[in-house]
Order: sequence, then structure tokens, then C-alpha cells
Amino acid sequence: MTHTHGHQLAASSSDPRRSSSAAVTTRKPAAQRGTAAFAAIACAAAVATFVLGPAAPAAAAAAPTSIKVYGAVDDAQASTKYPTANFGTRTLLAAGGYAGGQNIIFAKFVVNSLPAGATGISAQLRFYRNGGAMPALEGSVVANTAWSERTLTYANRPSRGPGLGSQTPAPSATYVAWPVKVTGNRTYAFSVQSPSATAFAQFNSEEGLSPHPSLNVTYTPAAPQIGKVWIGATCNKPTATIATFNACNAATGPLKFRRSFNSSLPATFAQSSGKDDARYGYRSFVSWKPPGGDFVGAAAGRYDAAIAAWARSVPRTGVYATTFHEPENDMTGAQFVAMHRRLYTVVKNANPTIQWGPVYMSYWWQPARLASKGGAAAWWVGGDRADFTAVDNYSTPNPIELSKDPQFMTWYNFMLSKYKPMLITEYGQYSVRPGYSPDPYMQAKRARTIAADASWIKSQGRIKMWLYWSGTGAQGDWSLTDSASRQAWKNVAAAGRRS
Repeated sequence: MTHTHGHQLAASSSDPRRSSSAAVTTRKPAAQRGTAAFAAIACAAAVATFVLGPAAPAAAAAAPTSIKVYGAVDDAQASTKYPTANFGTRTLLAAGGYAGGQNIIFAKFVVNSLPAGATGISAQLRFYRNGGAMPALEGSVVANTAWSERTLTYANRPSRGPGLGSQTPAPSATYVAWPVKVTGNRTYAFSVQSPSATAFAQFNSEEGLSPHPSLNVTYTPAAPQIGKVWIGATCNKPTATIATFNACNAATGPLKFRRSFNSSLPATFAQSSGKDDARYGYRSFVSWKPPGGDFVGAAAGRYDAAIAAWARSVPRTGVYATTFHEPENDMTGAQFVAMHRRLYTVVKNANPTIQWGPVYMSYWWQPARLASKGGAAAWWVGGDRADFTAVDNYSTPNPIELSKDPQFMTWYNFMLSKYKPMLITEYGQYSVRPGYSPDPYMQAKRARTIAADASWIKSQGRIKMWLYWSGTGAQGDWSLTDSASRQAWKNVAAAGRRS
């Protein structure tokens, strides 16, 4: 929810708290309507139970591919003309014939950072040209990886294994490449030679000019394995204090995460609204804005020192944090991406234990609205600058299940392909408008919606955190004041992750 000081929204006929799939209607207070028929519905919703744990992963998203480039840890040439000489420190590598001899290139690579569960692995061996001719070249696998560039000679060279194929590159080629087989994290070695007795190709070595010999590995990462879901809330009624959160916890817990807000960057974590969380056994999700809301200055580095000082003061317990949540209201996608990417680097350099990511507003992800904002890709900060991706999602007056809400599902389906933990950092179903009494029918439907959403989240296995907005906003009071809704959230919390 977009928050002014004190976390209140100014009322608006086009306010983003409204669900796009539910028409906002004027209702009489519930006291003027019949209520007896709704008692059985509320009781039935209160006894629903569920376990929020791993289940079948979502199948809708296309898997992204990643590339890792590994440089040679050893590379050298061996010469038939000088069978006991070592050429391991040369800046150039030659393959082919010259007066009285043949040169063979050997190169070794250590693949050590492919993630567990990676699939679709393919690789390409590359050598970059630096002068010489371009005769036919033959690549081979070298099974023995125990050799060193500092001691390798023609006399002690390792045996060449299965061939990678022969090629005659064009005279204008800047590099030569072979597809090679990589099966996981281990050491791989290869050789290159030419059948020509009178021409040789020449390439950069690891000690020479860039680009160097490389093993380029492409793969599809495994989907995140989320396990049980962190459950928590924002509680701001009557005030956003730790005492208010303790009361929420007693009524709807056990809650593990507390989300809190500062209208500007705190000097230190001890001066932030989340300062007391750990004392009561809660984990923190904190949100703040750059000084004066100056997102342009933040992107330009104006507040780097202050942000780094704050980050260093944050307890190294895995605090979650963001800046300028729900940015779609206030800036363009390009402005948000520039700010977020810079601040991610500043924060993580100062304190790598902080979990930092963007928090979006699902209202703006209704397809037509999103198109008016430049489309989803314009707002994505990049997988290298996000530990998670999150969304704030509300529906009123009619509670709507997440899987049936087009604006939430647009965000969800786009983010599936980013393979980042997905968080629901604000979640509200049915608010009581100012001056109105609670509607028992809507309260009972809210309880059923919470139960349905819990089952859906379990079936997807991609949501890592789910926080209820227990308090007030522009549309009124979202608090879980009825017994059915409270019990529904207590069931969610009881099944959630504790450590």
C-alpha cells in the first residue's frame, strides 16, 4: 500500500487499492441487511486447515537461460621441434606447422559455479585470433587434467582423446569455436592442432591480450525450492508500533515477519520502525524512501554514504528490505530500475546479508494499465540486482482469489520466468469503508478466499513470503476482526515457516 506519513492513503475514486475485477458498489451498512443466513458460512470457513509447504512447481513460465564464461586456468603450446621446451608463459598460442615442426595448443578450464539442478547444459570452446594464417584446425578432448602450463612439453604432453571435429575458418574470422560437452562442475581440458605443415593459426593466451580462451557454458537454472512460506503482517491499528504487532500476533499468529515503514531513510536500523522486531522474536521486512523522496538523486549516488551507513547498521540476520515500494505511482520504469540497481549494489556491498528486492503494486499490472506504464519488462530490475521480487495486492469490496485476479496473475506469470523467490508483501481482502459496519457475508467470503489462496500458494511452490495488511487504508479497515477470518489466517500462520 502506498503510504504517506502514518501510513494513510488519501481517498481517491481511482485508488489502486481497488481490484480491477470487482466493481466498487455502494452498500448499505450491514445492520440494515439480513445476517442470519451468513452464520453457517462463517463457521465453515473457520475450520479450514492447510499446510503451506512444497508442492508441484508452476508450469506456466518459460525457463530462462543463463551463461557463465570460464577462462583458462592453464594454457600452453607444445612443439615437436623443441620437445622438451615449455611455452606456458607465452602471450600467444600457435596451432599448425612451421619450418621443421608442429605446434599443438592445450587449454584447461575449471567449471565450478553451475547451480545445483541446472538443466539444458551446453558449452562452446573459443580461441580468439591474433595474427597468423587460418589453416584447417582440429579440436580434441583431453581426459588428463593433471598437467600444468608451467611444466607441459611435447615430450610429456597428455594424450588427445575424442575429436571435436575439423574446421577451416574464414580468413576474416576473429575466433574459432567448437561445441563441447559439459556435464557439471569439474575440470575440462582440450587441445587444438592443424594438419598443415606450412601454416599455423595464432591465438591470444590467458597471459596475453583480451579476449582470452574461454569455455562458455549455457544452462537453465532450476526453479527456486521455496519450502514452507514465511507468514507475517503489517499491523497499524491503532498505531504502527511493536505493541500493535504483538496484539496482531496474539489474534492471528504465530506471525514470523513484521513489515514496517519509514517515510525516509533512517540514519541507523536502531532508529527505524523495525528496531524492536528481534527483541520479540520477529524477523523484519523494512521499507523506506530516499531523503525527500529523491529517487533521481538516489540513482545518481547522492545518498550512497548514508545508505551504506544504514546498511552497515542492520543486524546480520537476513533482514528483508526495499526502497520506494509500489514505484509505479511515482516514476517511470527506467527511473525505478536505475535507482534500484544502484541502491542494490550500495546496500549489498555494505551488508551482504540484507535481502534486497523490488516491491510492485498489482493495481498497475492490470494489462491495460501496465501497457500505459511501458510494459512489464520496463520495470524489471534484472536478476543480478534482486534477491527477490514482491508485490502488494488488494481486493475490495469483493474478495478475489489470487489465481483469479488478472492484475496479480499478470505480475505472477511475468515473474515466474525470473526464477527469483516471490513475495506477497501486502495482502488485503475486503475492507470496511469508513462509516459502514462490517458485512458478515464479505467477512465469510474473505475467510474462504484466504483458505483458497493458501491452497493455491501451496500448489505453486513459488511464493516464499505472505504478509497480511492488518490495518487501515484509503478504502477503510482491512483488519481481520471476525472470528472466521482470524481463524483462517491463524491456520495459514500455523502452517508457515518458523526458522
